[in-house]
Amino acid sequence: MNYQVVYFSRSGNSKRVAEKVAQQLGVPLIQIDDHKWWKGPIGYIRAGFYATVDKKVKITLSKPLQDDTLCIVVSPLWAGDTAPAVRAFFKLFPKEKSHLIVTSIGSTISKRENYISVTDVVKRNENEDEVIHHFIKEIKI
Repeated sequence: MNYQVVYFSRSGNSKRVAEKVAQQLGVPLIQIDDHKWWKGPIGYIRAGFYATVDKKVKITLSKPLQDDTLCIVVSPLWAGDTAPAVRAFFKLFPKEKSHLIVTSIGSTISKRENYISVTDVVKRNENEDEVIHHFIKEIKI
C-alpha cells in the first residue's frame, strides 16, 4: 500500500513523529499550514480557544496530495480533539482513507471513529519510538 504522511504541529512534537514515520516508510511528508501564530503562552491559550469553539481555519499544504494513496495524519491533541487545521484537512481528504496518529503530553483522543486506525503517542509514557514501530509494523501487514 502507498502512503503519504500529512501533519500539523504547534510545538514540534507532531512534526517529529511525522518525520520519523515518513522516514521509516520512505514516503512523502506533507505539512499542513494554517498561517496562524501559535507560539508561546498566548499561542497556547489561542489554540485551546480555537479547538474548544471549533473555530474554522484556512489551510494550505506544502505539497499536493497524491490521489491514489492513503494518508497517515499526525496531529496534536487540542482540547480533546485534533487541531482545527487537521479538522480542515479532513474536509478535503476522507477520514476513511486515513490512519490518525495523535500526539499529546498525557491524554488520548476520544473521537476515534471513521479512521482506518487511531494511534496515540503520549509523551508521559516515554515510548514514542515503540509506538511508532508498532504502528508501522501493523500497517505493513
